[in-house]
Amino acid sequence: MTYYAIKFFSAIISLLPRFLVIFFAKRIGCFIYYLYPKRSDVAKINLSIAFPEKSVKNIEKIIKKTYQHYMIVTMDFLRQRSFNHMHISIDEKTKKILSQNSGLIFMTAHIGNWEMIIPILNKIKKTTGIVKIQRNTGGDKFVSQLRNLDNITLLPLGTKTDIMIEALNEGQILALASDQNAESKGIYVPFFGKKASIPKGPAYFYYKTKLPLLIGFCMLNRDNTYTFKVKEIKLNNDLKNINDLFMEVSTIYNKILEDKIKEYPEQYFWFHRKWDREIYK
Repeated sequence: MTYYAIKFFSAIISLLPRFLVIFFAKRIGCFIYYLYPKRSDVAKINLSIAFPEKSVKNIEKIIKKTYQHYMIVTMDFLRQRSFNHMHISIDEKTKKILSQNSGLIFMTAHIGNWEMIIPILNKIKKTTGIVKIQRNTGGDKFVSQLRNLDNITLLPLGTKTDIMIEALNEGQILALASDQNAESKGIYVPFFGKKASIPKGPAYFYYKTKLPLLIGFCMLNRDNTYTFKVKEIKLNNDLKNINDLFMEVSTIYNKILEDKIKEYPEQYFWFHRKWDREIYK
């Protein structure tokens, strides 16, 4: 039932002009904020850590805008097959980086519209992405179908690293969202002044392959278009062991993500428990 309900809703909004969909998305975001503010308690704690100088009123304002933002990007995702990619700008530097013949380790985060990255990469280069399986089977089926594109291979979390390394060695992009709490499996580095556990995967794949390591985001602009930019990370070649590499990659990643969040605070997914669970008790 969930699958067919989402599919029906997706078909309806795909027929509507995007400006109208965005109008309704913002209203739905307000509705959720006032009547069903799921995980807003987690968002408040996260924002108070990231922006201790902001008042309660300002934090509430960011949370409200965050709900609105994620309703917009959810609608764009649901109508993805009819989405006009003229709404997405990609600079020449990004195109040049992504067009390299070698495999590429691509790090992103749950900011802006990360779901738009897969269809963008689909038009540039073969890509393997790591995704989380949805708890609702109907929802997972619909999302999987929507992400099923010609140049894209999606693997579930927990896939053997050898498979991912093989994709890199074949010249593909390996796409990883690296900002969720990795707990004991990750490495702890400062994030907004408080240590957070970051997945070791990107640094590990770099250690194994020495292929270019990239960071990029797809951000929503004020005019409701998107901008997708990627930069290559230059690492210290004098690092002696893999633990130093874990630390350097994670520190650089966190700093770049912090700067992007400060620029677009309402576009970060504040509803994850980013830091250790004790903070949220």
